[in-house]
Amino acid sequence: MIAPSLHPTTSAYAKCSVSSNPTTSSAIRPELTECADLTAETVPNMGVLTSALGRPGAGGMEWRVTIELSGADGTKQTHEVARGGGADPHSTLDPFGLTLDDGKMVLAGVERHRVRGRVAEYSALRRCCSHCQSLRPLKDTRARRLNSLFGTVEVPAPRFKPCRCAIRERSTLSPASELMPDRCTPEYERTLAKLGAWLPYRRARRFLSEFFPIGDDPPWQETIRRRTTKVGAGLERETLSRAKTPRPVPPAETMTVSIDAGHVRAVRGHQGRTFEVMAAQVSNDDGKLVLFSGVPGDADRQRTQLQGVLTGLGMTEATEVTILSDGADGPRSLGEAASTGTVYHVLDWFHLAMRIQHAAQCAGGWPTNSVDDCRNRAEFTDAVEHIRWRLWHGQTRRALWLIQRTLPAVTAKAAGKTAAARSVGNLAKALTALETYVSGLADLIIDYASARLDDEPFSTSPTEGAV
Repeated sequence: MIAPSLHPTTSAYAKCSVSSNPTTSSAIRPELTECADLTAETVPNMGVLTSALGRPGAGGMEWRVTIELSGADGTKQTHEVARGGGADPHSTLDPFGLTLDDGKMVLAGVERHRVRGRVAEYSALRRCCSHCQSLRPLKDTRARRLNSLFGTVEVPAPRFKPCRCAIRERSTLSPASELMPDRCTPEYERTLAKLGAWLPYRRARRFLSEFFPIGDDPPWQETIRRRTTKVGAGLERETLSRAKTPRPVPPAETMTVSIDAGHVRAVRGHQGRTFEVMAAQVSNDDGKLVLFSGVPGDADRQRTQLQGVLTGLGMTEATEVTILSDGADGPRSLGEAASTGTVYHVLDWFHLAMRIQHAAQCAGGWPTNSVDDCRNRAEFTDAVEHIRWRLWHGQTRRALWLIQRTLPAVTAKAAGKTAAARSVGNLAKALTALETYVSGLADLIIDYASARLDDEPFSTSPTEGAV
């Protein structure tokens, strides 16, 4: 393989010369006798510094970057990558340091010569038959384009006929196709997939064209989408293969699955609807966390994928699995189907607290136009806080009894066309929805205060953040 090495070379074309050794100053002096207006100064530890006085029209420093390719046989090739400079040395308006375009030019030049040298070396090695050590006949030479983060490189790709000693395999040999089967470098594909996962495809295309020397033809949005989907499918196959042949892991006594579903808004103008995403966070006794997600298109494989994640964390038939969810049938059934041990369903405190908070906001919005309104607001606000306290301590029956007691008192204030009458509907609707939610999922409500003291899971707020 060619071992590239960069040798940046900087040469000053101005009429000046620096000698770091006093003994070599005599060799430089004859060269400077033709220059007018020269000054010489002895600098400690630097020798004799001889420079020309500034003359109108004198050019500034020029720089040149070269790359040297050393082959396995000892041959070396030197190519010029980029050059620049020559600006007015007396001006402070010229850019100091490399610009972004200069950096792109250097990177594109290095990539171009490296890729061409690598393909030429590999083609020469593959042309030699490994059996008889003779050279394969050349069939033709085509041009291949390789996409990389540092530009699109077009390389000559020779194809060789089968060797005369070949009996079984009589196919044409293309070394360039072996080196770049996807017509792109792995780093190019990885970066496209990462940007496609982080940003919208159109914005990822603009980001690439702005900061990478990919030329005047950046990848289109559809190309970035296909690359991202391809890399994601490869990661999914790798995950499934690990699930089929899991590595031995210590069995876990307890596991927690926080699972929730969320809706992702579609791009404006694209079918005008949203799609559902299922997200889960799995943890074991050691505190190791694994995030899992799936879309409706993978609904038939979600159980297998989640089961592979649980198995990879040490799930056995004796493992107790606690499933935290919002009480919907979809997440609960998915978590139960993927578990092989004993399953315990818990209504997470996050969704329950959000229902209670809605009722608290409606009570807090009660008008305060009169003394009776202020008294009613304080009474209903205190009732909602008592309901929150009882549910937090797992007292489901007492919470339902308090809701049923508060509802008639709220509806009794609806007489007349006062401001309080308009607030009755909101608070009554919130309390009715809370009563329906709590009574339907009463079996899943636990003592959240004790669970928090015992450091047991009781909320899916981390999963909500992942969604």
